[in-house]
Amino acid sequence: MLRASSEALNSEVDLEQLEAGADVANGELLVRYAESAVRQDSDLGRVRAALEEQVGPGGVIEAAATIAAFEGLNRIADATGIQLDSGLADESADFRAALGLDAYAGAVSTQSTGIPARAAGVMEIFR
Repeated sequence: MLRASSEALNSEVDLEQLEAGADVANGELLVRYAESAVRQDSDLGRVRAALEEQVGPGGVIEAAATIAAFEGLNRIADATGIQLDSGLADESADFRAALGLDAYAGAVSTQSTGIPARAAGVMEIFR
């Protein structure tokens, strides 16, 4: 959907820019916090403390709640075997590969040609 949204807005998505914080205030630190939390890295406490210095306790709570919501939705989708429909699977093939998403266990539920096939419009993604 990120790719489709960017195309609808005639805006290019730069995954490296997103990983670097997407020009959001404290974005790089927020990305590091999200990655540490999801991976349960040993530096999570240090990153959380650094984030709290920048955004305060309320900001850390908001970041943690956002991470938890996304993780929860992903786990529900994986547990129920929800698959991407063929249009979205093909539409997202290139950036799923770039992000390594096809290596996750839930990816086996999705059938894709593996070849990006750009839709002419957002509704065509759901073909």
